Amino acid sequence: MTFLPVRPRRPGFTLIELLVVIAIIAILIALLVPAVQKVREAAARTQCTNNMKNWGLALQSYHDAHKQFPLGSRTNPRQTWVMYLWPFIDQAVLSSQLNYATQHFYTPPCTIAGTMNGLCAVQVGIYYCPSDNPGKDQFGDPTYPRVRGNYVVNWGNINYDTAPIAGAPLAPFAMTDASRTPKIFKIAHYSDGLSNTVMMSEYLRGWVTTDSDWRGDIHNDDGIFRFHSVTTPNSPTPDQIHSSFLTQTGDPRMPAVGVGSTNAQFNAARSRHSGGVNAAFGDGTVRFVADNIPLATWRAFGTINGNEAVSD
Repeated sequence: MTFLPVRPRRPGFTLIELLVVIAIIAILIALLVPAVQKVREAAARTQCTNNMKNWGLALQSYHDAHKQFPLGSRTNPRQTWVMYLWPFIDQAVLSSQLNYATQHFYTPPCTIAGTMNGLCAVQVGIYYCPSDNPGKDQFGDPTYPRVRGNYVVNWGNINYDTAPIAGAPLAPFAMTDASRTPKIFKIAHYSDGLSNTVMMSEYLRGWVTTDSDWRGDIHNDDGIFRFHSVTTPNSPTPDQIHSSFLTQTGDPRMPAVGVGSTNAQFNAARSRHSGGVNAAFGDGTVRFVADNIPLATWRAFGTINGNEAVSD
């Protein structure tokens, strides 16, 4: 009788073993993805903090050079705080090309129709928080093309184009009346102390790359170059923005309603960081302010001379 040789069984996985391996891999991926996202957000938040720190140092440097803080904005010529700080954020090449006494933000060389070659169209790194819509950083309007930004100055506890109440505390970049007459502030005016006053915070840029969404329009004295401490950071209360310059995007972190009058406008500090916003204080420090900060405390941080007692 002839016996055939027995062939050895090839090693391999059974179907059950293969399914178990696939399940384990899926679990590992499910655990890894959130961890990677947290690492990325931590890195983005750190970069945002560094950006805010540079803005705070620029404000201090401006005061050292001019013995006063920069204006938040003015109307003749039409400018905002951004171009005043260009020499102090390593952008002297921009500031050297304009006459501050006469140059409007919307005319050449600041804005050049049909191109992104104007000074206000230059993409400066510290304009942007890396957590907010990378790449969506400019207006596409052919007449006034310019970039937007994520860092805005403190307008305090009143609406835009609203005169401060007589005797009420003032914000670091307040106006003296409803006609946008700027007020000059020096360190000596900060009776609350620089460490108890928010100078700048984050804001979210509009998604629409046309001139129909002015959120984060930091070069434009009509745009949103400022935040208000009327509501707490990332408040669910919608921002009130001029109807002509608002396009709804459906983003729950950017709630807004259109209003017809500029003196009804206000907008909260906003970010895509979990739980709060980065804010630059007058002493140059940067702190992460929680969304659930008491409104009274946030409003106290929003003024320079309210004589409120606040703590960390």
